[in-house]
Amino acid sequence: MFFLSDHETLISSIEAIGASFAVFEYEPGSAAFNLVSCNSLYEDLMGRSSTKALSQSLVTIFPRYIHNPLKEAFNHCMTEHIALETEIVLDYKGEERCWRSIVSPIVNSTIDKFRIIQTCVEITEKKILEKQLGVSMKRFEAVVNNAYDGIITIDENQNVKLFNEAAQSMFGYSEIEIIGQPLTKLLPEKYRSKHHGYVDGFKRSQVDSRPMQTRAAVQGLRKDGSEFSIEVTISKIRIADNVEYTAVIRDISEKNQLLKELILSSRIDPLTKLYNRRYFIDLLNAEITRSNRFMRGFSLLMLDIDHFKSINDKYGHSCGDIALVAFSNTLINNIREVDTICRWGGEEFMILLPEISKENALVVAEKIRSNVESLETVYEDERVKFTVSIGLGYFSGDSIEMSSMIKKVDKCLYNAKNTGRNKVCIEA
Repeated sequence: MFFLSDHETLISSIEAIGASFAVFEYEPGSAAFNLVSCNSLYEDLMGRSSTKALSQSLVTIFPRYIHNPLKEAFNHCMTEHIALETEIVLDYKGEERCWRSIVSPIVNSTIDKFRIIQTCVEITEKKILEKQLGVSMKRFEAVVNNAYDGIITIDENQNVKLFNEAAQSMFGYSEIEIIGQPLTKLLPEKYRSKHHGYVDGFKRSQVDSRPMQTRAAVQGLRKDGSEFSIEVTISKIRIADNVEYTAVIRDISEKNQLLKELILSSRIDPLTKLYNRRYFIDLLNAEITRSNRFMRGFSLLMLDIDHFKSINDKYGHSCGDIALVAFSNTLINNIREVDTICRWGGEEFMILLPEISKENALVVAEKIRSNVESLETVYEDERVKFTVSIGLGYFSGDSIEMSSMIKKVDKCLYNAKNTGRNKVCIEA
């Protein structure tokens, strides 16, 4: 029908087509493609009626910027006898509009003629959406790749689909190395067996987003095999019949280390590295509770370096600091692992001796006193010696109270210093 019929014959059929439709015939003498017939939708596309456009060539019907790509497509279609698809942009009623042009050859080997069917479908809205999508994707990629936090997306099989630059820096893998790999590659071995169950449970839950670290500490595994602490918030999104999961990951190893250092600094005396008074009181309270519960006694030593002020006055505070550190090390070397030492203040120290008798505590105190007496420190080529006075108290039963304990050992220490120093005094 399309090969031999003219416009009058074709119009009733092609008018029923819901797209812009036209038939062109190749004119060998002029090497032009002339319009044979078209429907009203194609007339609208041309911006003129078919009565004015029939038998006109592409050059006449369309402006040059449209004619040239169309003629190239028509020639290729005629030469290769194949259908071709191109996109054309027209200034349509004062607006730039896009169409998809599909040209198909009509060949009849018995007649030396060549016709082409052209169908044009407007795709302006599609192109606008594609452009908007492209802008959105660029914006999304910029946000993802410039994000401070690592962002990882996995599919239902828990294989990695997205791995942003922060995640690459965090875990030490390039995007090429990790895309398509199982997420468990980024988890320490001890967490891998249960991870699939956690993800499946999240899939079934009604919650679309949740922080993972509320249940337990979360660790990541770097390419070099090192583990590090992370905070993770996961979310899920349904795409058709599938579910994808996105994790936002923050490296908190430095934060945790800082927290540990802050906790440690709140407990430790900066000079001697022994526990400070505040933390020792907490430990002593805990020991009192334990002692009352299990009815087991303990001993408490209060120590004071004799004439420590004279060391500072004679040699300076730097020498005094060296003496305090040496004294602290001596204490550490003369107690059990279960015992606890603190710098109570200045040159005063306390030692908690759990589950030890008064007699054995006295042995420990005498050993400390003797070793301190023989201790010798050197400051600017001068030998510095000192002694220590010790008060000892033993406590047991359910009536132990901290303030009375401190007063008791303080009184014992006072007696040691007032009766000659360099001695251990025990409660009467």
